[in-house]
This record gives sequence, C-alpha cells and structure tokens, in this order.
Amino acid sequence: MQISNSVTDFAPFFGNLEYLFKGLKDTGIDGIELVIGVKSRWSSKKVRYLSQKYDLPIRSIHQPMWSGTGWLLDEGFLDLAKEFGAKRVVFHPLSGPSFQDKRMQEYLKRLSTLQQEKGVEICLENLPEAYKPNILNRVFSIAKETRDVEALFDVTEKFGLKMTLDIDHLKLAAPHKETWFEKVLPRVGNIHLSSFAKGRDHLPLFMGDFQAKEFLQALKENDYQGLLTLELQYPALLDWFGYEFAAVKQSVALVKSV
Repeated sequence: MQISNSVTDFAPFFGNLEYLFKGLKDTGIDGIELVIGVKSRWSSKKVRYLSQKYDLPIRSIHQPMWSGTGWLLDEGFLDLAKEFGAKRVVFHPLSGPSFQDKRMQEYLKRLSTLQQEKGVEICLENLPEAYKPNILNRVFSIAKETRDVEALFDVTEKFGLKMTLDIDHLKLAAPHKETWFEKVLPRVGNIHLSSFAKGRDHLPLFMGDFQAKEFLQALKENDYQGLLTLELQYPALLDWFGYEFAAVKQSVALVKSV
C-alpha cells in the first residue's frame, strides 16, 4: 500500500520546506499531504520544484487552519490542488453547528459545488473531541455530531462528497471491528493514520493503543482504494527546529509489512 505523510507549518516551526522534503524522502513514503499554511499558500512554484526534485508527489491538500476553523473559506487554495496534480482535498466540517444547522448545510452545498467547479474530490473529515492547540477551544466549539462517523457518512452521501477518516480523532483501538466499518469504507477517500494513548495523540503507528496491523489488514481484505496518510505529531504538534523522521520511517515500514 502506498502511503503519504502530512506536512504542516508547525514541525519544524523554524524549518523550511526543503528540510522536510529531503528528510521525508529517506523514510520510504510515496507522497505528501500538504496542509496549506503560510509556508506553502503563496509558494506553489517552490512546492512543485521540491515535489519533483525529491520525487514525492502531492497526493492531497488539506485546507488551511484559517479555513478549517471557519474564519475564511479561502477558495483560492483549491486551485493549488490542480496545480500540484492532487486529486483529493481534505475539509473539516464547520466548528460549532451540527450537520442540520442552516449554516452547515449551506457550507456543505458550497463544498459540493466547489468539487464540481474545481475538478477535485473533497473529503470531509471527522472532527476530534477538542482542537489542538488548546487555545482554539476557547474560541471554537466542536459539535458532537461532527465527530460521529455515521452522521458524517450520511451528509457526505447527501452532498456527493467523500470522507477523510481520522483514526486519532476516533480514539478507537479497532475501528475495523465497528458495525459501521464496511458500510462507510467505500465512501472513504483518505485515511489519516496515527495511534493514540491516554493523554497523547497522533502517535507513530508502533506506539499506543491503535491496532495498526489489524486495521491495515482489514483495509486490504476490503479492497480499500483511497489514500493512506500518516498524520504524526510526535513528540509534539509544535516542534521548533527539528522533525522526527525516524518515527515516520518506522511507521512506513509497519504499513508496508502488511
């Protein structure tokens, strides 16, 4: 199975994009999910150059933080997906309202329209119980319904969208054993892979409570055709100067051993 790795502005905060591309090339990943941020939003030429130089295609784009929390939809970043050749774009539901709220319904309609206009596949992600960094929770709430996989399945089916299944947000050791697993899997276009433990999240696959090998085997048995994307925040979400490439390499090796 091919696997991508998520690249953000936060790890390392003071590092540049080439540092990440160069280091990730040696981990065995097959591509990148680019979380749009200040380093990449207005640097498309450099991102394309690095992607080609290190033979790490941009397989998916994740909306910017300012879009994900509902500050600004920032439709222009979707054009980057086409520019990079990425076929899938990850969006979050709005913070606060339920799926039935009028504002949420209008937002989902807009995403459906953008999907058609931009020629990309929009994958709506299940939200966590709380945001990281914690300061965001003082401003933005998360509706319980937006964390529910079956509720997410229903709205993506209604609006013709795909799903991003975030394993850490689920906090389930064995998602493949849930009653909804086989029903929702055909609608999943991207899986954010990481493990978790009490008080810790977005851990490497060889740590924590997540039954990674069993889950990956279930994906194979069910002929999963979507993306696999490592979303590790180890040892922390914010790393000032370095990046834990070894944890990515070990996680990639685990995926490819299944």
